[in-house]
Amino acid sequence: MISGNHKSVLKFARIKIIGIGLILCLVFACFSSYLAYQYMGKTKEQRLDHLKQTVQIAINSIEPILVEYRAQNISMEDTLEQVRNLVRRMTYNDHAGKNYIFMSAYDGIMLVQPFEPKKEMTDLWDLKGSRGVYIIRSLIKAAKSKEGQGYVTYHYKRPGQTSFQEKISFVVGIPELGCYIGTGQYMTDLRKSQLAYITRVVGLTSVLLILLLILVRASMKEISKQNRMLHRENESLKMTEKALQGSETKYRELVEQSPIGLALTRLDGKFISVNSAYADIIGYRVDDLLQFTFWDITPKEYIPDDQQQMELLTSTGQYGPYEKKYIHKNGHLVPVRLNGIIVTRNGEKFIWSSVEDISALKKAENEKNKLAEKLQQSYKMEAIGTLAGGIAHDFNNILVPIIGYAEMLLDEVEEDSRSRIGLNQIYNSSLRAKDLVKQILTFSRQEKSEFKLLEIQTIIKEALKLIRSTVPTTIDIEHNIHDCSPVKADVTQIHQIIMNLSTNAYHAMGNNGGVIKVNLEEIEIGKQVLKNTELDAGQYVRLTVSDQGIGMDRDVIKKIYNPFFTTKELGKGTGMGLSVVHGIVKNMKGTIQVNSEPGKGTEFNIYFPVEKNSFTEQNNQTQKTDKGSGENILLVDDEDSVGEIEKLMIEQLGYEVTLHGSSIAALKVFRSNPDKFDLVITDLAMPKLPGDKFAAELIKIRPDIPILLYTGFSDTMSQENVASSGIKGFLNKPVGMQDLSLKIREMLDTK
Repeated sequence: MISGNHKSVLKFARIKIIGIGLILCLVFACFSSYLAYQYMGKTKEQRLDHLKQTVQIAINSIEPILVEYRAQNISMEDTLEQVRNLVRRMTYNDHAGKNYIFMSAYDGIMLVQPFEPKKEMTDLWDLKGSRGVYIIRSLIKAAKSKEGQGYVTYHYKRPGQTSFQEKISFVVGIPELGCYIGTGQYMTDLRKSQLAYITRVVGLTSVLLILLLILVRASMKEISKQNRMLHRENESLKMTEKALQGSETKYRELVEQSPIGLALTRLDGKFISVNSAYADIIGYRVDDLLQFTFWDITPKEYIPDDQQQMELLTSTGQYGPYEKKYIHKNGHLVPVRLNGIIVTRNGEKFIWSSVEDISALKKAENEKNKLAEKLQQSYKMEAIGTLAGGIAHDFNNILVPIIGYAEMLLDEVEEDSRSRIGLNQIYNSSLRAKDLVKQILTFSRQEKSEFKLLEIQTIIKEALKLIRSTVPTTIDIEHNIHDCSPVKADVTQIHQIIMNLSTNAYHAMGNNGGVIKVNLEEIEIGKQVLKNTELDAGQYVRLTVSDQGIGMDRDVIKKIYNPFFTTKELGKGTGMGLSVVHGIVKNMKGTIQVNSEPGKGTEFNIYFPVEKNSFTEQNNQTQKTDKGSGENILLVDDEDSVGEIEKLMIEQLGYEVTLHGSSIAALKVFRSNPDKFDLVITDLAMPKLPGDKFAAELIKIRPDIPILLYTGFSDTMSQENVASSGIKGFLNKPVGMQDLSLKIREMLDTK
């Protein structure tokens, strides 16, 4: 019999256990709810901060263009166009998939919308969300605020969908361009992420609460069994054993259902038990894995590091987090992150480890590194392009007197004179130097090419005839040139492509000889072959240049378009050829691809987009040199050598010339007697008062005065924006006598 005292003690113990269990359940539930609430707030804060960081990265990318604009090196229109082209390529992947950077003017004109290109250059000032918010006006208000940036919440249709969804966008204003850029995040995507997390938390909380209730219930049963131990000791022992077996089963189920790999091993690495997630990571069945040790699935190069982790485990009782790779059953390596502790069972020590497959994380890190590398390369190319443009400007000023004096002396020297041979060499060499400057400007993308519709097969055949005389006789040239549709191209640049690729080809073969193969054909590219290429579907003219030379490995291929990179010996190459070719092809909206292996030669494929339903342009103009009739010309150039030769050339053409080395001094002279001059010729790059601003002052004084602007560097000034500013003519240095005479006569006759 059980005494009343004993019953009271048992009843009190039961009530106490139930109370503690309920309190623990309540505390755990509150703590889980608090964590979920904190996560939701933190997630939203992080996502909004991500929007801000993304826009800031875009602003940083645009800054180099704005610096050029502030320095007045490029016009407002060119700056805006370059910024639009850059922003249009700023698509990125976030947690919900593809996203983009948009751009709009302060007057409501949508400038860039990558996912809805039809809306570009349309007025969206009155665009309304489903809750009555004027979307564009709100974004403009945030961009033009005191802070110059801000978040805007509105309801908008996701591209391709019909329903409105809540969206938060972050925008930053660019006041000097009268526009702003930004990016957004649909709140439905954020809420899905939060809901998934809360679901996991609730699920895990529920499982743990159930386990806690099971333990409380088991404890209550245990107390009841203890109450009956006095009379039924044997039955009580059996029931206890059955309860323990049930707990072990539940424990095994939890371990087996865990998404993280779990393993119990001996200190020598022998597997005792593993769950399915662990076995799936390395591709084995659970039963097969129990025959191994973790040393059997560890690559040799990781064994020293693993031994250090074992020493750490022995001394501290735990190791990790630690990253390494395991050998998959199929032979490839799987990156994993491990944590482990020492556990003791029946006096024997074991290692209890958790393993996560981090393949997706490593892939994301690699993509991030590649993107950073591309961004760095973009900055480097921009800096070198700026340097190339500056060199071209100075070099053109040097060439002007060389070409000019050579032309004048050739006119004065008799045909049979011995001096004429040397003068011809000087003149021809200076023209080659002029072509070199053109290549530098082409590379730096600061020269406006004269694109015409051309059937390039004729140009390529002519170029190959010239190449044949420069290639050693040990090397054959085989070509298969088909008739193709016209493409938009520049004759000189097509010559440059053929010359540079052919030169690289015969340098790669050297004295060993071989064959350079040149093929030209028209092809059609369908959508099924566009996965790994920059090309769009359509018709292309494909130029192929291949050799049987030494070939290149992957590391070299990554650098071949870098300016000044070369694998050739000193004196055999400058490293500019392929960078020039790459710049030309991109400027023609084409694509260049290279296939090469060490010892197996190299093949370049260039794809030019075909222009359909067009006729090739013919230039049937006949040029002539007309003399002047004593017209008075005001000539302004701060370079003494350039100004002197131009003065001589113009005077030789029959004009009177007033030369000034300062635009400010020339402006005073013109202001004192504006009707004295029939034409003004000025350099663009002038100190204190540049040529375009000098011209603007002249036009204020005398609106009908013809002005001819010339420069050795045409990045900030083109024929179009020259005309829009009231300037009548534009020439690029170095200028020959014939071009100069024709332009002067054209402007005076037009007047």
